[in-house]
Amino acid sequence: QSHTVPDLTYSFPTMARRSMRCVEFRKPFQLMKEEVPTAPKGGAVVKNVFAGICHTDVHSADDEFPGIPPKTVLGHEMAGTVVDIDPSSEHKVGDRVAVYWHAGCRNCTRCDAGETTACIKDVKHWAGINEDGGFSDYVVIADHRQLVKVPDAVAMDVACLLPCSGITAYNGVCTLVPTVQDFVKHTDDCAVLVVGAGGLGLWGVQFCKQLLPAGVRVISADVDDEKLSAARDASCDEAVVWGKDMSEDDIVAATKKVCGSLGGVVAAVDFVNVPATFERVEKVLVQGGMHVVVGLLGGNAPASVPLMPYVLLRHHTSGVLMGSLQQLKDLFALMAKGNVKPPPITHHPLENVYDVMQELKAGKVKGRAVIKL
Repeated sequence: QSHTVPDLTYSFPTMARRSMRCVEFRKPFQLMKEEVPTAPKGGAVVKNVFAGICHTDVHSADDEFPGIPPKTVLGHEMAGTVVDIDPSSEHKVGDRVAVYWHAGCRNCTRCDAGETTACIKDVKHWAGINEDGGFSDYVVIADHRQLVKVPDAVAMDVACLLPCSGITAYNGVCTLVPTVQDFVKHTDDCAVLVVGAGGLGLWGVQFCKQLLPAGVRVISADVDDEKLSAARDASCDEAVVWGKDMSEDDIVAATKKVCGSLGGVVAAVDFVNVPATFERVEKVLVQGGMHVVVGLLGGNAPASVPLMPYVLLRHHTSGVLMGSLQQLKDLFALMAKGNVKPPPITHHPLENVYDVMQELKAGKVKGRAVIKL
């Protein structure tokens, strides 16, 4: 259902910044026109060109993500042009940049190293989450070090996706690498599992092909045949339907059947992460396997893992939140080589952002949806 966007511009005739603000949770955003901001000391202002729409935006708008202030501009996947910046920065006005939106306290050693998701003081300056973000013509960035220059070879609608979905998928696969490298020392028949064939899953399949040793087979699993077709196009070696009408035993058997001689996968990255997928990965993981958990769709729901088998099979589990600033720079360098095909991208006007979020929530978005500003 389409929503009429309230336009709260009548009292601000001279203002030139459009922002879609989340004034009330679970309600359509309100369009406001405001003054164009200026850069704070040490910071920058970016004129957004594209802003990605992420499942985290849906959680935030539905009050399922903690710490969202009233009237926040959501949207944390941003790419645009620098229009104002602290003179000490290596960037300059006119630069094409993407925003590493996940800042910390900015002065602990972890933040200085670009590991802001692990800020030792647990400070969260998250543009598009608890501070204004990308569903606006302009965004204020408190620390110019959060900007990453976009190579000429990377399109801006792709660039906006890399600081969240891209880097999250990239880090998820990076987390698998040591385990997979160890297995290939001992067998030439290894398979990894990518759960979910949406936007992150399509990134994940291709990053597996780029980062894992040659010959490692990549299996994609999803409930949607159409999404699995996209995963095949993204070069997965096997696609397994985890049908909603299938029994658990049949799903596990179908997955193991394509895993090769080990009878299971040596590693898995779960971009869905609901109780059913978490528990299923544990059933198809071989002894010593790595289980990387990325998705947030399970919310606070509990998952059950038999404890003795978990220990006896020496399984490893790792949660992944985003990635480091250096990983984002590495990812842009990888994308500039042209070997990774971005997911299908659709463009939408700013005023339609809430409606597109509802489509994403309903699982109707194929690939990624972005706002074109």
